[in-house]
Amino acid sequence: MQDLTLPTALPLFTLDQKGVVNFWNTACELQTGLAESEVLHTRRHWRAFYFSPRPLLADMLLHGDEASLEKAYRATLTRHEGGAVSCILRIERPLKGETTLWTQAGLLYGAQGETTGAYQMFQVVSLAQFTIASPIVQTLIDKFPLPVALVLQSRIQATNQAYAAMTGYESPEAMIGLPVGAFIDEADQARFQELNANNHAGLKPNAVYRWRYRVHGQVRHVEGYPVVFPWGNQTALISTMVDVTDAVLKEQELEDERARLEKENAQLLEKISRQDAVFFGESPAMRKTMSLAVQMGKTDTNLVILGETGTGKSLLARVIHDVSPRRDHPFVMVNCAAIPEQLLESEFFGYAKGAFTGATGDRQGFLGAAHRGTLFLDEVAELNPAMQAKLLHAVENKRYTPVGGTRSLAGDVRLICATNRDLIQMVREGTLREDFFYRIFVVDIPVPPLRERKEDLPKLIEFFFAKFSPLDAKVRIPEELVRLFLAYDWPGNVRELQNVILRYLATGQVQFIAPTERMAESSFAPSLFTERETDPERNTKTEAAFSPLKKMLEQAERAYILQALAHCNGNKAHTARLLGVKLRTFHSRCARLGIRRPLS
Repeated sequence: MQDLTLPTALPLFTLDQKGVVNFWNTACELQTGLAESEVLHTRRHWRAFYFSPRPLLADMLLHGDEASLEKAYRATLTRHEGGAVSCILRIERPLKGETTLWTQAGLLYGAQGETTGAYQMFQVVSLAQFTIASPIVQTLIDKFPLPVALVLQSRIQATNQAYAAMTGYESPEAMIGLPVGAFIDEADQARFQELNANNHAGLKPNAVYRWRYRVHGQVRHVEGYPVVFPWGNQTALISTMVDVTDAVLKEQELEDERARLEKENAQLLEKISRQDAVFFGESPAMRKTMSLAVQMGKTDTNLVILGETGTGKSLLARVIHDVSPRRDHPFVMVNCAAIPEQLLESEFFGYAKGAFTGATGDRQGFLGAAHRGTLFLDEVAELNPAMQAKLLHAVENKRYTPVGGTRSLAGDVRLICATNRDLIQMVREGTLREDFFYRIFVVDIPVPPLRERKEDLPKLIEFFFAKFSPLDAKVRIPEELVRLFLAYDWPGNVRELQNVILRYLATGQVQFIAPTERMAESSFAPSLFTERETDPERNTKTEAAFSPLKKMLEQAERAYILQALAHCNGNKAHTARLLGVKLRTFHSRCARLGIRRPLS
């Protein structure tokens, strides 16, 4: 081997052209714990530095692997005259433990200038060995890929070009000696000074701090990653910074948008609860449901409303439509359970003239009626698999062909479905097509049963009493009645509550579908209205106690109609047939007597 003009007092080894160790000095043995005999004439020199084989600086130079060199050591790599390179690196040494090394490597040349091998020397270093002005320290700072500053006694001692650019300075030299908090915005100064007082005593290890910097009159948002450590007999701080202004502004935009949407949703919920107290929600469950309904209403996503019978699923579907982008277009409600199976296709798709006997003209189906609007399928689980497939094809393609027709028509609808069945179980059983399930079951909105939202009962009772009482009556709801209602589990949910109140207003009787052991069938005297109040101690009535006969007859008629409505579960067509009057006449009488539409 040719003579080396290298400082062999330092740990030093050399490699031949093939990367085999051909020199391993005594200092190398002492520093690494590996004897010369263990590595000489091998390629196992990596054992002095790492637990598994990997190329060292000398290997990369020897093989001309510039890409690996830059990738591995870019942060602290320094190039010297003659092609040598040096860097600072942190290693986990198998024999000596974790340490920081300064290392330099270069190529070795023969008499004719040919490459004969490579050398590498190294030295264990610590920051305590260097002064601030040390070239090694400045190299570390300069080569660091992020803005970084080294601070002693609360003043900047060294920094790099990236930090100068971030703070608005032309060069790192112009920042030397500046107070470390010189760039902090006034809004953050008090917190900054508090954390950095007493040699940065307030800063926590591994913590990230966000500051507002004032740069050329503008606020920049910066995240700092400070590390406090001893430097000789002083305390030093080195901190890397990342400009996160764009991310913070984006976060603020999203937060403002979220606040705007929350305010808008709250206003919508308030409006909805004023229009129909069925959706009034003091209970957390109902608040969650309504919030989700309003949120999803603003999208065009297909939905499934899940809930027991009588919870108001159809009314909720209407609410979702009314806040949706399709609100100015039709809302078509279909009770899938009420359509005979042989009529499903013609009801949904309509039919063309002559399609079958009696088809004397074209007839529009549900898809045509709901075009550009919302198609609400109540009891969707009652559709047979064949109809599910046809409906799925029409909804996906936004076109359909009427029965007996030859020309396809546009059918752009948003599907909202409702059921009280377990759809997932139906898919397992094969009664619900999997592809149809995934098309409709994008988002599910659960409607809580009344027994799980008892907090809302007093408001609902008040709402229905006001809705079904005479317009000129002052309602007084007995406390005993409210307590009784609160003790009941309401298997029929809001619809049952409405019908019980209708029946009570008509008969003075409270009858439950499934009374619990805590209650028996109860009867109250119907003294709900101030005009019915009497004094039991009075045996005679003055003239003022009597009402005109017309008014008394109207009250009797109203009570009788309410009783019939309760018997028919609020169905006005059924009630009209029961009372032997035309539906149109029945509607006008209800309007005259102040009987408003019950929950259907």
